[in-house]
Amino acid sequence: MIPSNKATLATYSVGTGPALLFLHGGPGDTHHYMKKMAQPLFKDFQCIFFDQRGTGQSQVEKREPNSFHMDLMLDDIDAIQKFYQTGPCALVGHSWGAMYGLYACMKNPQAFTKAALLNMGPLDQQAGQKNAEHLLNVLSDQEKQIWKALRLKRNQARDAGDTKTVLACDKELMHLRVKSWIYDPKLHEAFLKDYFEDPPPDRDVNKWIWDAQDSWFSWDQVSKNTTQTLLLAGADDATPIFQSEKLVELLPNAQLRIFEKCGHIPWLEHPDRFYMELMTFLKKSH
Repeated sequence: MIPSNKATLATYSVGTGPALLFLHGGPGDTHHYMKKMAQPLFKDFQCIFFDQRGTGQSQVEKREPNSFHMDLMLDDIDAIQKFYQTGPCALVGHSWGAMYGLYACMKNPQAFTKAALLNMGPLDQQAGQKNAEHLLNVLSDQEKQIWKALRLKRNQARDAGDTKTVLACDKELMHLRVKSWIYDPKLHEAFLKDYFEDPPPDRDVNKWIWDAQDSWFSWDQVSKNTTQTLLLAGADDATPIFQSEKLVELLPNAQLRIFEKCGHIPWLEHPDRFYMELMTFLKKSH
C-alpha cells in the first residue's frame, strides 16, 4: 500500500528485470486482468501493477469527482515509480489505461523509456460516437432494446447507490458487449468466463472519469509525448482505427500495428503475434 496525493494505492510487483508499469482499463477496473496478460513477461521484467485510485483495493480520501482529476492520477504514477525506485521505466496501458499512459507521457516523457498503448479508448467526441455506434451495430434490433433498457436501469441504480442492481445489470450488459469486444464468436465464452473471475468495475469511478475526459484531452498537446510509443489496435475494435492513425502522425516517435480480425483483446485473439510485437518493442535497445 503506497500513499499518494489524497489516495492510498494497492500495488503488486512480480518478476525480475527492468521495471515495467501496467495501467489497466475501465475506468474502474482493477489490475487483475493485466496481471494475467503479463505472465509471459515475468521472466524478463519487474512487472508492477496497481489498482487505480478508488478501484479494487486502492482508496481515496473522498469518493467524489474531484478526487479523480488527471493531475492527481499522474501523481499516483510518480508515487509508484518513487516507491519502487524504477527511474525512467517502460509502461503498458490497455483501453482506458492506454489513454492514461498517453497523458503520463505527454506530461513527463522523460519518466518513461517506452510506452506500449494497446487498444486505446476514444479520446474525443468523434471517436466516442463511433465507439458507441459500433457497440450497437453488432447487436440485433431486439438486443439493442435490451441494451438500452439495461443501461438505463444500471445508471439509475448507480445514481441511487444500489450496488447489487448495478452488478447484475453489468453482467447482463457484458454478455452483449462481448460481441463488439471479441471478433471471433468462438472465443466469447472463454472471454466471459475469464472476465467474470475478476472484481467487477467501479461504476462511480467510471462515470466520474469519463465525464471529465473531454476537458483533459487536446490534439494540440499530443506531440509533447516524445517517448518511444507502440500503438496496437484491433481493426474490429469499437474505437475507430482513424484515431490510432492520427496519433501516429502526430507523435514524434511512434509506430502503429493493426491486428486484422481482432477486437479489444489482442492477446486472446492473436496471442502469438501480440506477444511477439510487444516483446520485440520492449526489448529493442533503441
